[in-house]
Amino acid sequence: MRKLHIVTALLLACSLLLCGCFPKIMFVPSNDSIGEPKTFQKGGIQLTLTDQFTEQESELGFYAYYVSNFSGVVVLKEDFSLEEGLADHSLEQYVRNVIANNGHTDVEPQNKDGLWFYVSDSNGVRRYSYSYKGSNAFWIVQFLCTTSDAPQLEDLFFLWANSVEVE
Repeated sequence: MRKLHIVTALLLACSLLLCGCFPKIMFVPSNDSIGEPKTFQKGGIQLTLTDQFTEQESELGFYAYYVSNFSGVVVLKEDFSLEEGLADHSLEQYVRNVIANNGHTDVEPQNKDGLWFYVSDSNGVRRYSYSYKGSNAFWIVQFLCTTSDAPQLEDLFFLWANSVEVE
């Protein structure tokens, strides 16, 4: 439970960070401006975005953080060793716990093609939070955009979420 509080704090910090970043994230890309696929790897996780993304240093403790001019992606890692019995949780249980610990009373976990995630909105930002279970940790990959751009980006986020591989 202690680690889930840390996840909550990190997600809150992400919200605050994006309030500062969103002046850079201002348009929905056309098919021509989305860019070419580009794979990013960082100790235990791999995901494909596009060459429009750059990896940034996270000042808020995210495992990884990627930014384009139309979206942001943050990666959180929660080692099983941080909570007794965490390794025994299913992805659905884990996502339900994350939702509860973040105080989302109106959000339900979703499963689409085997991917567990939830969607939340606050302060004009929509977050698509996908969770993955690795051999020694749960991972959250959160795709962010302005709420008004979300309908145009939702399928792209799902495509990228399908590319995630964790150890």
